[in-house]
Amino acid sequence: MIITANKLQTVSLLQKIEEHNLGAGAMIDNDDKTFFDALGIPKSNEVVLHYQILRQFWKRGDRETPTRSFVLTDSKVYLIDETYIGDGTYNNSKVETTFDKKQKQNLGDVSLTIIDSAMLSRVTEVRAANEDPRMITLVVLSQNKLKRSHRWRLMCNDGEGAERLIDAVRKAIGAMV
Repeated sequence: MIITANKLQTVSLLQKIEEHNLGAGAMIDNDDKTFFDALGIPKSNEVVLHYQILRQFWKRGDRETPTRSFVLTDSKVYLIDETYIGDGTYNNSKVETTFDKKQKQNLGDVSLTIIDSAMLSRVTEVRAANEDPRMITLVVLSQNKLKRSHRWRLMCNDGEGAERLIDAVRKAIGAMV
């Protein structure tokens, strides 16, 4: 299993493998359907436009910054908790509560849990944070007019990753208009 930080890097890596015939006879397929099935959205017609592993942080409070996956589709944004068996991220007690205890756990198994999601039309702003070029803020309108909009504060691996995420969200929003 290879875990990359974003979809562009993954596609580039797979193309290099194909060029060098390291994957001779292997079929490389788009797993968007499998991904949505794992999220519990089996009949989705969404197309994944951008996928990136990053960290979530909060403005206030002394909380840890958990690893998250950011997924942009042609109609929604998702913030996902992705847990892998055997990656060393969690101790065994947390993994047992994350996965169904009745299910056999194999090295490399993944559990996907949606932390938050929003229709792309509800995303009102995506911008770089002033403090650090790796940090971005995504502002999402609340579905209830009585509640305030909320912010996803995200930290990418590097400034370039943050720029790619911002560009991808802005292009997807622009394509909706």
